[in-house]
Amino acid sequence: MKLIKKIFKSKILRLIFSVTLIYFAFRKVDIKNLLSQLIGIKLWFVFIVLAISLVLNLLISYRWSLLLIKKPRFKDVLIFFKSSMMASFYGLILPSAAATDVVKWLLIDQKYPQIPKSKMLGSVFLDRIIGLSTYIFVGLVFILIAKSRGILIPDMVFYAIVGLVVGFVIFYVFIYFFDIKKTIFRFKIFKKFESISELVNRENLPQIFKGMLVAVFSEFGWVLQMWFISWYFGANLSIFSILVYIPIISLILILPISIAGFGAREQLYLFFFLPVGGVAEGVLLTSAFSGILGILISLLGGLITLTPEFKKNLKENNIKNNLK
Repeated sequence: MKLIKKIFKSKILRLIFSVTLIYFAFRKVDIKNLLSQLIGIKLWFVFIVLAISLVLNLLISYRWSLLLIKKPRFKDVLIFFKSSMMASFYGLILPSAAATDVVKWLLIDQKYPQIPKSKMLGSVFLDRIIGLSTYIFVGLVFILIAKSRGILIPDMVFYAIVGLVVGFVIFYVFIYFFDIKKTIFRFKIFKKFESISELVNRENLPQIFKGMLVAVFSEFGWVLQMWFISWYFGANLSIFSILVYIPIISLILILPISIAGFGAREQLYLFFFLPVGGVAEGVLLTSAFSGILGILISLLGGLITLTPEFKKNLKENNIKNNLK
């Protein structure tokens, strides 16, 4: 077990794995042509895709704010948006997603000191659960439609998604029927995290369901964005195929097996989209640009760290010590 953890945490091994997968993904296509297409991308296209990404990130920030504020104002959503963008920037350099999540709430902590820190940190992880569970629920619906049409879905992947859906359903049922404060947080070891129970209880379910509704809209937004990118590069992907396979691909990419998903994402795109009519070069360009887009968004988040407001928060909250 320790050996497996060391393998996953080793950046050198992940880099080697990424390079190997990229080699096998691109070896049968004209790499020079692909590079010239990436370099020659029209600026209008980049600006449109970046704008869509920022709007969708703003929507996701609204979802997160719903967990801590009953009726968030636009000003509140912007604060959560800045925090999320800043965290995505640090995600480029921090060793794990968990460390990124810790950074995510530090700016919020300065703006809303009345909210307990444990509750704030808990909201970050609950927001992840809401987003992932909604993604998986919607994905399963379209996967079942695809299977009814005879489209190939690997059994292992299908049963993994079904298992996740069952797990999430149990989680939400548990919240509805049980008082978590009495069942879990009554133990002394969990007492200091008692404020988290305000997030995962029956009274807060309306906010959670609102978050799930927002997640549905954001998911379809990401799918439409992906279709737009694939259309630009001539990948010949349908909206239906993206709805079916992107949740599967996203789920697999959670595993820390490559650097920023490069290599693994390209192989998965080829594996799932070529059998349903995807054009190899277009699929690879769509995948590569999606990875580059994620980095561009993260770098935009880095601009927030240059603002006087962030520098003030950095000093007051001593963020540097928290990152060590």
